[in-house]
Amino acid sequence: MPSLAHAHSRRPRAQGRSLTVAVLLLMSTPVPPNPIYHSTHRTYGSYLKVPELLDLQQPVYADPRTGLGHRDELLFIIMHQVYELWFKQMLHELDGVAEHLAHDQALRAAQLFERIHKIMHLVIEQLPLMETMFSTEFAKFRDALRPASGFQSVQFRKLEFTCGKKDPKMLQLVGSDDAARVEMAKFLDRPTPYDHFIRHLAREDHNVFNIPRDFLSRDTTRPHALNESLVNSLEVVYRKQDESRKGGGGERYYAQFRVAEHLLEFDKCFQIWRFGHVKMVERMIGGIVGPAVQGTGGSTGAQYLASTLMQPFWPDLWAVRARFGGAPTTGCPVAH
Repeated sequence: MPSLAHAHSRRPRAQGRSLTVAVLLLMSTPVPPNPIYHSTHRTYGSYLKVPELLDLQQPVYADPRTGLGHRDELLFIIMHQVYELWFKQMLHELDGVAEHLAHDQALRAAQLFERIHKIMHLVIEQLPLMETMFSTEFAKFRDALRPASGFQSVQFRKLEFTCGKKDPKMLQLVGSDDAARVEMAKFLDRPTPYDHFIRHLAREDHNVFNIPRDFLSRDTTRPHALNESLVNSLEVVYRKQDESRKGGGGERYYAQFRVAEHLLEFDKCFQIWRFGHVKMVERMIGGIVGPAVQGTGGSTGAQYLASTLMQPFWPDLWAVRARFGGAPTTGCPVAH
């Protein structure tokens, strides 16, 4: 008769055999079709192209002594690829805003702006992640990136063109990539969201906002410049909204007021992102205080980026604020 100790020594082996048999039985048991968990046509990975997506990060740096790459280059690549994806989404949403305004659906345009603002906050909040990489580490693989540069981002230029920062010289940034140049050129003469908004206002109640006719036929290959006649029209939008608190009919134009505010919010967020980007680049490579540092694509680096600050897409929306703060000599009560 086996001892108790002998029985215990055999039990794990017996349990192991039982587990193996159970697994084999489970594997051989026919699984009823369930399209949620057992699709042979579409899975999470195949739908999102995850294997292909994860194969798109291709570092180029190799240490000349060891042949090894730099671990921070992966972060650098992923951050910029994520930016490109958000640029794509913003272009998609801004197209939707333009379409809704073209059909006089101001509230639907306002709803899309809510989404765009969330994306803008994401791209702003992403900047500090890059700053977790020391400038001394970035310097080790930066030269391997030449002549590639964010200066050459086709989607970013499309975004600028879409919003009104029109500059035909930017078409030359893509070098010999004629397809990219043609694609960018399509965005150069497109009406901006602000164009669509003003045209929408002109159609409201027999031009109740007194939109100047010359704006409706403006050259859309040009950036927006301050237009005092349009500032007058925007003042009407805001004044009518204020009437709703006094028993007037301002509520009738609340949707137009909200779109105006959303346009301003987007313009503000874009400028905040530009400033954050300048400071991030300055932190990584310098170039503002002291000698200029050339970007990998040949630009003046942080100095070029700094030159783009304080250039709103839609200056009328900023200028109209001065109409509500009293006499110009009094100044802004919240500026002290």
